[in-house]
Amino acid sequence: MDSLSDPNALRTRSDVAFSEERTVDDREGFDYFAAIGGLVVVGITNHTGAVLLMDSPDGWRLPYGPVADDEDWLAAGRRLGETLTDAKIAVDRVERVKRVTHSTKGDDREATSYDVVLRMRPVEGEPLGVDPTFGPWDELETEWFDAVPDDAHWDHDDAVDDIRLFVD
Repeated sequence: MDSLSDPNALRTRSDVAFSEERTVDDREGFDYFAAIGGLVVVGITNHTGAVLLMDSPDGWRLPYGPVADDEDWLAAGRRLGETLTDAKIAVDRVERVKRVTHSTKGDDREATSYDVVLRMRPVEGEPLGVDPTFGPWDELETEWFDAVPDDAHWDHDDAVDDIRLFVD
């Protein structure tokens, strides 16, 4: 797969886990997701099977970033991976897609976004970008892990499940 402009097109593929979710967001969250196509999540492993994680405010998780409505999802994932590692990154496949319908209390508006988890081809060594900042992250710590860390983002089940796609 060289490009992906519409994650919904993967709905019927047997090799991609596809789910749907509805959320009720605060106004700020709703406005954020209404303005983007969604979030791309990158699973980057190395030759020893370790996975690259980022330290979010809630704990370690796979790196993720926003994708514009008109942006190619695979290109966004490659760019994010290359920013984080300063290495050439290639997409292996799409692991999972979640279609999220957002609304707010007392409002009839809805917005749809997607969470798309990409499996990247393994990289050599443990490369880390010199300045691994992107999207909303102006400071970001990244590290390689060979298992789900104790201080992962456990309050968000998808975050830990996504890490488990890449490590035992």
